[in-house]
Amino acid sequence: MKKSTTKEIVVTALIGAVVGVVFTLLDYAYMPMSAALGVVFMEITFGIYMLSPTLSMFLIRKPGIGIFGAVVAALVNLLLGSPYGIQVILANVLEGAAVELAFAIVKYKGNFLAFVLSGIFGAIFVFARDFIVFYSAQFQSFMIPLMVVRILSGIFVTYILVKLIASALKKTGVVKGFACAKDN
Repeated sequence: MKKSTTKEIVVTALIGAVVGVVFTLLDYAYMPMSAALGVVFMEITFGIYMLSPTLSMFLIRKPGIGIFGAVVAALVNLLLGSPYGIQVILANVLEGAAVELAFAIVKYKGNFLAFVLSGIFGAIFVFARDFIVFYSAQFQSFMIPLMVVRILSGIFVTYILVKLIASALKKTGVVKGFACAKDN
C-alpha cells in the first residue's frame, strides 16, 4: 500500500478538527441529556464518537489514517475544554484502532461489513476501557443491553453519517483521487 499523500493527511486533519468541535458540543449536551435520558443517551450517540476514524478510513483506506483522524479529533476536543479530560484521547485511540482492524480485515474496502466490524470492535474496545475506568470491573446487569445499543449505534449511526458526509465531499471534488471516489 502506498503512503498517505499530503492532501490525504490534511483532509484527515481537517475532518478530525471539525469532528473534535462536534465532540465538544456533544460533550456539553451530554451532561443535561444524560440526566434526563439516562445512560442510554450516550450509547445512542456512540456512532457519532466513531465518526472521525471511520470517515477518515472510509475516504482514504490506508493504514494509520483511522488512528490519526481519531487522535486529531481527541486533541481538538481536549483543547476546547472537554470535561472528560485525557480519557478522550484513550477512547479515541481505541476507536481508531477498532476501525483500523475492521478495515484491515476487509482489505480496505469501504463496504458495509467494514462498518459492521468497526461498530462491533469500537463498542467492545471502548467498553473494555469504560468497564475498567467507570464500573470498577464489576459486571452490572444493564451492561449487555447498553452494549447492544452501542454496537447498533456504532454500525448504523456511523454508516449513515459517513455515507452522507462522503457523498457531500465527493460533490465538492475534495476527495478526488481518494479511495472513496472510486466507489459508486
